[in-house]
Amino acid sequence: MYKMKKSYIIVQLLLVCFGFVLTLIRWLNVFNSNFFVISTEITSHITNFSLSLLAYLVIGSLWLTSGVKFRFIVVSGAFMIVANLICEILLSIINTVDIMDAIYGTVGIILVFIYFHCVNSNGLIQIKSDYE
Repeated sequence: MYKMKKSYIIVQLLLVCFGFVLTLIRWLNVFNSNFFVISTEITSHITNFSLSLLAYLVIGSLWLTSGVKFRFIVVSGAFMIVANLICEILLSIINTVDIMDAIYGTVGIILVFIYFHCVNSNGLIQIKSDYE
């Protein structure tokens, strides 16, 4: 088991807040189309970015602190990118085909991957167990 250094916990909380704020902005845009981030194009795709960011952040953080090997975290991110691309491009029956949504989701996952790489390199402190 591991815990994160305080500086990385702060960065993680900022990423979570960033994801939630972007999701909130998108939901507010549904009720008021004049409410948008930078441009209406960005606002229309921001949900995929924020949800991909938040999902990978939660799963990867739990795995990192549980001691799961980093390569599995990398594979899960790659899987999420591929699943996002398949959902956004090939599954036109259940979803509107939109490559820009897939790109925004991929960017969110890559952003979190960069964070995980930094955490894995020097942001984890091993917790000493009484059972060792």
